[in-house]
Amino acid sequence: MRETPAPGLRMKTRQAVTEALADTALELFDSTDFDQVTVADIATAAGISQRSFFRYFSSKEDVVFGDRIPTAEEVQSELLRHLDGGEDGGPAWDALQATFRTAADQMDADPGRWKRATRVICRTPGLRASYLEKHLAWVDALVPEVSRRIAPDDPDGPDAELKAQTMIHTALSCFDVAIMRWADGGADQPLAALVDQVFGFVRIPHA
Repeated sequence: MRETPAPGLRMKTRQAVTEALADTALELFDSTDFDQVTVADIATAAGISQRSFFRYFSSKEDVVFGDRIPTAEEVQSELLRHLDGGEDGGPAWDALQATFRTAADQMDADPGRWKRATRVICRTPGLRASYLEKHLAWVDALVPEVSRRIAPDDPDGPDAELKAQTMIHTALSCFDVAIMRWADGGADQPLAALVDQVFGFVRIPHA
């Protein structure tokens, strides 16, 4: 009698297929154009049916983003870790830098896939818009925490909120500049090192 695979093994197999399918799709998007590549093209290149594709991804956009981009809650949690505890605790700007360096470390662990995804996002207006929406969600989640750090006596004051928004948008711009340079091959160093370098160019004192 044939034994049914254990749930853990089934999950590992599904993850392997998902990653292989994503790699195939990203290679097509990167070498051609996201909008020109169809689900049928991806399925043919991967040797599966279109129906099978939708067992793993809900859309082409889901292939690019999937669970790669952290949620607002995850970014907020990481910022709080650097603001309130451990040896990295410190000023808000330093905590923002440490937060995005953590994201960069994760991307450095799988550079090929991340670089392809980044190039595809940057070259595709629709994906870029979706990426910006995620950034705005990050800002909404981070503003209260940064405001409390830079103005503990009046965290809800208009000046504190304005300064927090400015700092977070600046940090996101630094992160984007580092990612785009890294993905385009304009830097030989790891992304985390590039993030530190770019943040250093615009360091905000006493923040």
